[in-house]
Amino acid sequence: MRIEDLSVNERILVHLKDFTTDPENDGATMGQTQEGIGEAVGIRINHVPRATNALLENGYVGETLVHIGGLKRKRKAFFLTTRGMEMTLDLIAKLREQKVKFRDSEGREKNLAIMEILFGARGVSPSKIILSYFRDGVVLDTALSGVGGEIYISNLDTLPIPDNFVNRTHEMRTLRKILDSGEKLIVISGIKGIGKTSLVRKVLKELEGKKNIFWYSAHEWDSIKSVLERISEFYVQLGRNELKKYTRLSRDVDVGQSATAFFKDMHNSDSIVVIDNIFDLKREVMQFIHLISEQSHRLDNSNIIFITRDRDSLRSIPCLSDMGSNDLVVGGLERESAMALMMSMGMEHDDGDRVFAMTQGHPLAIKLVNSDEIKRIIDTKGLTKEEVWVVRCMKAFDAILND
Repeated sequence: MRIEDLSVNERILVHLKDFTTDPENDGATMGQTQEGIGEAVGIRINHVPRATNALLENGYVGETLVHIGGLKRKRKAFFLTTRGMEMTLDLIAKLREQKVKFRDSEGREKNLAIMEILFGARGVSPSKIILSYFRDGVVLDTALSGVGGEIYISNLDTLPIPDNFVNRTHEMRTLRKILDSGEKLIVISGIKGIGKTSLVRKVLKELEGKKNIFWYSAHEWDSIKSVLERISEFYVQLGRNELKKYTRLSRDVDVGQSATAFFKDMHNSDSIVVIDNIFDLKREVMQFIHLISEQSHRLDNSNIIFITRDRDSLRSIPCLSDMGSNDLVVGGLERESAMALMMSMGMEHDDGDRVFAMTQGHPLAIKLVNSDEIKRIIDTKGLTKEEVWVVRCMKAFDAILND
């Protein structure tokens, strides 16, 4: 297998590897649309459906309609299935040893393996190098290294941009303070839809270019192997490959050995690792979480952030058994911020008072209460105005908690 021989379908899989596998919950970016795929793999947009249909039929990708960025209409977003991710990781592993033409900033050319380029060029994923070489026939140092200085990498751009992010000044200040205090392990908790992910993303965006940032959105189907693979890919981009070597050489995962390899890569790496939706992880992955939590005090110049909707689920971990200075509980919006959000949605002031009292400032509930989706499923016949708002709020929370 050589890069030059990659089919259109294989190039699409390689491209999608850097994006979320759950766009309905994590959100999607333009790179997952037909336009983004066509541009990335070098084909016309009207040729994309033929390729994606074949991948859909074979179970390598999935598709869903989601809102993307500030676009008004939902767009079709594609993502790798578990089967597709396994195939793509295997494909990339086979291409890592291939030597390709590499041109440095002074125009000198030499042949280097993809792995060697990854170690020397921080901030670039294997997917981008592979597709760049396929397109141009050469990998340019100037395109990888940027302009002078140390390069920091981040995958925050693969997360959706939150709609109507509302003032969280106090919580943002608190999180900044915790990060600056030297805490190695930080826990962000709060009920579903309260805005934990948006809050942490907002603060970490301020640290891009100053810290290496890796964000992992967990899902209930994740295996320990798939989680470690994703983390190892991030550290390979930093020239650290202990975890990658372990996952490649070990058929069965030993949680203790994998945690040791993880710490070797993370130690003094100037990085922040975020694991979101930790509540959804399987027991085998939680054993890994348990170990790295207990050993997090060993870290220098790095942080781990857990985001969960159930803080109690972490109390079995001794170092997290009690709430501490490394905990941030995210609650509803303050009244002023909640009212500002509702006014921006065209809600009357009196109605806003009602909704705030019923939702306690829950931002997603406030947005859903006034949404067309909720309005369509409610029969308002025979209900007073007050009762209509009560039913809307009940339906909003039902949608949030049972999604």
